Amino acid sequence: MSTYYNGANCDIYIGKGAGKKLLEEISNAKKNVKIISPYLSPFLIKELINLYAKGIQIHLITSDNIEDYHEFNDKNIHQLIFQHMTTDEEEYTLRIKWQNLVANLLYINIFLISALAFLFYLYNSYQLIYGIVPILILFFIRNHYQQKLKRQQIYFYHYTQLFPFKVFISPYNSDTPNNTFIHSKIYIIDDQIAYMGSLNFTSSGTKDNYETRIRTTDKNALLKIIEEFNELFYNSKLPEKDIQSWGSKLYPEPIN
Repeated sequence: MSTYYNGANCDIYIGKGAGKKLLEEISNAKKNVKIISPYLSPFLIKELINLYAKGIQIHLITSDNIEDYHEFNDKNIHQLIFQHMTTDEEEYTLRIKWQNLVANLLYINIFLISALAFLFYLYNSYQLIYGIVPILILFFIRNHYQQKLKRQQIYFYHYTQLFPFKVFISPYNSDTPNNTFIHSKIYIIDDQIAYMGSLNFTSSGTKDNYETRIRTTDKNALLKIIEEFNELFYNSKLPEKDIQSWGSKLYPEPIN
């Protein structure tokens, strides 16, 4: 994964606010936006969500450093990853049978205890103590099915993305040998404009920091940049966060 292209026509910007025009052109995208940025700010993720809602195709590459909102439980990551639950109908039917059995065993035990207490009151015979045996047996049978109900899995989960995005695992978070950190910042708009430079897709990067960026509409350069983006997005062997395992950490997964 590497690209070299010489002689591209481009304009250059250095200083604070280097992302102003970038944000304007992203907001005015007509067809698609492709972004590589290792760091993201919440309100800019929100901007991508809004663009997607308008029918703009979004492809995003980032690292496992996604920031998130904390106030009002407005979790951007929960807007990018959706949980879907399916029900095992056979297990659900079995669960109903077990629930009915547990309830019936309770009623039977209550009746037996009441009957035993009444007989003991009438006859005051210690031989009636053996009447506890069937009550205990039913108690343990009921407890057995209660435990089975707690362990029974009825619901299964899978996760989907709002729009296609890749989250590569940073070297310091990886359990596998990996020395590559996706530190590049590339922004492609409608496959006609590309930005590259130092600024991340963050509030500070686009507005406050002293940054550098180039902007090009050079067709040959764009072909190279898009080719490199696609190679990283579709063919990279770098470790990435699995959407299913990630989703299971974001959402509760009650099994019954």
